[in-house]
Amino acid sequence: MGNKFILFTIITILALGGCAKKEVPPVVETSKIPPRVEERKEPIRIDKKEEKREDTELARILREEKKPEVTRKEDLERWRLHGRSTLPLLAIFFDYDEFSIREDMWDRIRNNVRYLMENPKVSIELQGNCDERGTNEYNMALGMKRALEVKKVLIKLGIEESRIHVISFGEEKPLCMQSEETCWAINRRVDFVIK
Repeated sequence: MGNKFILFTIITILALGGCAKKEVPPVVETSKIPPRVEERKEPIRIDKKEEKREDTELARILREEKKPEVTRKEDLERWRLHGRSTLPLLAIFFDYDEFSIREDMWDRIRNNVRYLMENPKVSIELQGNCDERGTNEYNMALGMKRALEVKKVLIKLGIEESRIHVISFGEEKPLCMQSEETCWAINRRVDFVIK
């Protein structure tokens, strides 16, 4: 009985092993397989103009991704005068982490007040801005303090409060994108935007 059991076990193992599923490779239509390079009937032609244009486009994209935005000298000069203010109004700039009006900004304020007095139907929006340093919440509050400080001065100089609206953009709408003092100084401002 022992030999029969061993023989039965061996036959069962062989039978089950022989029935194991074999992996079948997927069927691929031969018409969809591209011919090997040496089997192609006609040579591959590359249009040099097209290749150069694609290379130039790719190079331009790569340069833009790697290179920080460069600020032009003309932009810096315009921003130092007007920021995003509506012409002929001038932007008011602030020192780092300050909302009090600098001494060198009073002529600009008087210039803007003169324009508003000559154009009594014009309403403005004072847009407070900050540089990128500090938290978003802090910069939103600082931008609002700057705008409110300018509003307070305009009211004292005779502009009706109903003509003045204030908003803070904090650090969200920088003009100059580089992380250095020249750009930070331009981004710390209040813009006069005609509504």
